Amino acid sequence: MESGEIPEILKIPRPLQEKFFNAAEEEADRLLKRVGEIEKLIEHISNEVAKGISRIRLRSDWRDMTIAVVDGSDTPAIDERIGVRFGLYAAAYKLFRGEDPLENGEGYLGDRLNEQIRVSRETFLKVLDLVTTYLERVLAEHLLKQNDPRVDLLIMDGSFLGYRAGCSQVKREQIDLTEPVTGKHFRTVYDLISEINVLTVKIARSGRAVGIIKRVPTEAIDGYIRYRYGEGEGLNLSDRALLSLTMSQGEVFSYEQYFGSKFRIDALSWYRTVARDPKVRGKSRDEILREAERRVRVQLKADLTASTSGEGGGKDSHEGILELADRLSRFFVRTREGLPPICVEVPDTVLNRENLLDSVLSYCLETSSPVSGLPKSLDLVDDLVSLPRGLGRDFVTEVEARLLMRGVDSSKLVALFSRFNPQKDEY
Repeated sequence: MESGEIPEILKIPRPLQEKFFNAAEEEADRLLKRVGEIEKLIEHISNEVAKGISRIRLRSDWRDMTIAVVDGSDTPAIDERIGVRFGLYAAAYKLFRGEDPLENGEGYLGDRLNEQIRVSRETFLKVLDLVTTYLERVLAEHLLKQNDPRVDLLIMDGSFLGYRAGCSQVKREQIDLTEPVTGKHFRTVYDLISEINVLTVKIARSGRAVGIIKRVPTEAIDGYIRYRYGEGEGLNLSDRALLSLTMSQGEVFSYEQYFGSKFRIDALSWYRTVARDPKVRGKSRDEILREAERRVRVQLKADLTASTSGEGGGKDSHEGILELADRLSRFFVRTREGLPPICVEVPDTVLNRENLLDSVLSYCLETSSPVSGLPKSLDLVDDLVSLPRGLGRDFVTEVEARLLMRGVDSSKLVALFSRFNPQKDEY
């Protein structure tokens, strides 16, 4: 707040000021109590998760690697003035030798979806997200194939299967989309999902690609504690939050090292929800876990594969995608004190390469941003490709202006696009 500026709370009527000041005091009391609970929690869980935490084995060979970083961005633009719907999307990559950007080592792709995709608003937004992911995977797969320079390590923004959520709800929708950058035609949303599946499996099988996940809601540690010790021992915190309390800079947490054997992280994350389902009440912990695993497999299949032979994509379109879900490992890395650990997702093909995981973890630690804790290269590419929310408004304004300059009556535009009946601008 600038000097002399009046706080917004002082601009509202005094009775409301008093209510909000009282509410703030109550919230401070509540959070103070929660802080006290967290201090006790740290003592409780430190020994519990310690067996999954170790120091990163530092390596310097990443400094001589050619590293590619790929990211994407999109923004919807729905405008009520002319009743038109657009979605802008972009993907970019940047090449580094260790920390140093390579000359001419970057590229950009981008285009738009338009009102010809005649689906509901929710489906339109999901298709926009999928097209962005598709473009990212196209770039990533291309970079891994090229030899000049050969990419030693490719870093993707997000999980390999981060596009999965919600696919089952929209995959049967007809879109008849010809993606303008690649010229690839997709008859249904599932055709698009299927192509992303194929590209994702190729990228994972390369043995040179990892994903760095910024937002991780996983609660597998909580699920594992409930599975081992009982429902009453649950902590009700995400893994990232728990590990923020127990990890130090330069440490890495391995689920497999913590569990001591192979458990499905996603199934353990569902454990609490499944355990509270009346359908499984009274069952043993092993039965609850098996039910959680069953539900995870069912959801993965529903989202990422064709439910019927006529759904499109061909019989081999999802070959390997369900297997890939079983072959991804996650590690949390504490790169900066005062910042939460970051999550690195690694296919087994990377784990099978000697020392590559240690090189990846060393790279994340030694190039971390003091602001985000992420590798600076990822922050840089994110800044390059991020589409400002106002860009949607500017794009629609430019389309409208060009039409009006050509003598088109705006009332005819409203009639042409009235089937969308938009309620407000969205950027």
